Amino acid sequence: MTRILRPAVLASALLVSALSLSACGNNATGQTSASPSTSSPTTSASASASSSTTAAPASSGNAGGLPARCVSTQLSASLGQGAGGAAGHVYAKIVLTNTGSTPCLLSGFAGLSLTNGPTGDPIGAPADRDTSAAVVDIVLNPGQAGAADFGYTQPGLYAGSCTQVQAAGLRVYPPEDYGSLFIADPQTACSEAGVHLLTLKAFQPM
Repeated sequence: MTRILRPAVLASALLVSALSLSACGNNATGQTSASPSTSSPTTSASASASSSTTAAPASSGNAGGLPARCVSTQLSASLGQGAGGAAGHVYAKIVLTNTGSTPCLLSGFAGLSLTNGPTGDPIGAPADRDTSAAVVDIVLNPGQAGAADFGYTQPGLYAGSCTQVQAAGLRVYPPEDYGSLFIADPQTACSEAGVHLLTLKAFQPM
């Protein structure tokens, strides 16, 4: 009897041991394969978000297939005839001409101030925006120009609040440009920053 039972017991013990090892192996494999699948999508989503964030500024300048904005280095500035003047006000146009070799976009309001020279400081307050004319996109081919109406109020209308000084001309900053252009046009200005002598409309096609 002993000879019959011992192999049976041994076989039973070996079977239990094999099943235990098999179960442990399955659990280890399941844990190992689950770990990469949960971390991998997080990594790829983060890379995708980073890529779209850095790409946005590069494509924001030329929406709708329009050319790059006109800048001072490819423009010339001059005065054009306006609506004349009345009761101490003079009206003219700021004309910007594309002197470059490629088209550029002119759109919006320029910066404008009276100044004591091409590289001098501004005098008084900069021009106030007159929003009565709509902002439009103007594509200037080489040699083409856009114009913005501006008004100048004679300082005599501000008697008592204006210290009159002589300005050599106008400094013009094209829309969204830090560079400037100078138009020689001697005028009397007010040195006080609270006296607003100039108004300016958005650029329009010529």
